[in-house]
Amino acid sequence: MSTAGSGKYRLERRLGGGGMAEVYAGHAVGAEGFSRRIAIKRVLPGYSDNTGFAQMFVAEAQISSQLVHPNIVSVLDFDRDPEGRLFLVMELVEGKDLDALIGTGMLPLPVVIFVIGEVLRGLGFAHDLPTGTGLRGIVHRDVSPHNVLLSWEGAVKVSDFGIAKARAASEATASVFIKGKPAYMSPEQANGQRLDGRSDLFAVGVMLWEMLVGQRLFVAEDTRATLAAVLFGQIPRPRTMRSDLPKDLERVTMKLLERDLPARYATAEEAIADLMNCGDAPRSGREALSGVLAERFPDLAPVRQSRARPTPPHALPAYSRPTLTAAEPLARDPRPGLSTVMSAPTATMKTQRAPRFAQVLIVLAVTIASAVIAFAIVSAARRPPGPTSAPAGAAPGASAHLPAQP
Repeated sequence: MSTAGSGKYRLERRLGGGGMAEVYAGHAVGAEGFSRRIAIKRVLPGYSDNTGFAQMFVAEAQISSQLVHPNIVSVLDFDRDPEGRLFLVMELVEGKDLDALIGTGMLPLPVVIFVIGEVLRGLGFAHDLPTGTGLRGIVHRDVSPHNVLLSWEGAVKVSDFGIAKARAASEATASVFIKGKPAYMSPEQANGQRLDGRSDLFAVGVMLWEMLVGQRLFVAEDTRATLAAVLFGQIPRPRTMRSDLPKDLERVTMKLLERDLPARYATAEEAIADLMNCGDAPRSGREALSGVLAERFPDLAPVRQSRARPTPPHALPAYSRPTLTAAEPLARDPRPGLSTVMSAPTATMKTQRAPRFAQVLIVLAVTIASAVIAFAIVSAARRPPGPTSAPAGAAPGASAHLPAQP
């Protein structure tokens, strides 16, 4: 394990590198066992020895230290290692870059909108930063999926502000200056014109277009052809490539990609406002992004106890899933419970009341019939006997039929 600077920074594994610098994961160490995970970006030897580049890199490192924003990778320190190489100490973003996530396939539209919105927030802060030079703000000039870092927790951070602007001050040839990133340059940057924040917005538009369509926007066989495509190539509307995309999101994309500067968004804030008014704008974008990262990188994303997903029914233990057998008949109460009755629709309530009403009618009919029969019986019992016979000792004058005498 090598050290940098005075030994308070310890390098660990190499995370990546480019034509000007390499990045390591490491630790900042202090007294009493203090330790903090960091990232160290160390300039390659040839560039550290370039006086002009070194001076500009120092100036840009000082500006980067002022970029304190949730959507920008923080610069914590700047120094030279024992070999004289310049390095930046930055916060370590545990996760993946946007390029890696795009490589896993199409993303849900709310996640796309959230990521682009967060990138715009970070860039907007940088564009409005007072630099003390009579100008206001700093232009990134190297916005691309590689420079957008995504944490496992769903944070989105733009990186490489200092290095990006330092490149313009180096004495490198044009082919080295634009190597690997011409596909995300604005037309004015490709033309070598003076830049402002709108140049970064064009690069964001390229990223948004590619995330929506699922393919590269400016593709060519070499750098010269790619720059020609940036300057003059047709920019298809995303809906011509993917018809299910909403129109509101397409409008935002095409306005970011306007080659005519006055027609492009003037500020990141304007683009954010339109983006957040899209129908697919998320309510909890950070959680959505974190979930997608965990889904796409299951072997790398940490498992958080507080975010454990509910156990699916088929995974429940046997004792929590009782089953019925022939020896265990199900006893059902034919009467609906109170909660069932209260939540039932009107039609259900009528259906349940109808049998009870019929029963009442039947009982009433039976009662009336019984009363009628009882009344008839009582009336018959009280009726006087008819003149069919005369009892012994009948009164004189009573009619009697005697048998004939022999």
